[in-house]
Amino acid sequence: MTESQYMRDRVDNQIAWYSKKSAINKKLYLRLNGVIIFFAASIPALSGFSSSEVYGEKLRWIIAVLGIITASLTGIASLWKFQEKWATYRMTAEALEREKILYNTAAGPYTGRGSDFKYFVQNIEGIMNNENAQWTEIISSSGSDDQG
Repeated sequence: MTESQYMRDRVDNQIAWYSKKSAINKKLYLRLNGVIIFFAASIPALSGFSSSEVYGEKLRWIIAVLGIITASLTGIASLWKFQEKWATYRMTAEALEREKILYNTAAGPYTGRGSDFKYFVQNIEGIMNNENAQWTEIISSSGSDDQG
């Protein structure tokens, strides 16, 4: 594999993949937690009206359903660990991008070494291997078998 092929097919591809997965998990985390916050805040607000003779019974059912939904969504958020995956994917994308910039500018560890490309490949693969280990830890601690 040539340097340009590796850069295109492995590095750029992985940076794009990690960035996309980070954005997806960020969006899911923020949306899910926004809904949880809204529903959780609605429960005490509606509780104040539950003694009403006109809407009391319906409001008690609505409050119960909101409680069930809030607890369920909180469990889902905990199980799927969107925030942790968002952070891990973002850090990996940034580390890969940083390594690429250092290599392309012959800066840092890539200043005048005879085997810069091999060292670059080792560093890139090490970053991705470390992310895989972190991902495995996140998933195994949640019991989830999500692939993304």
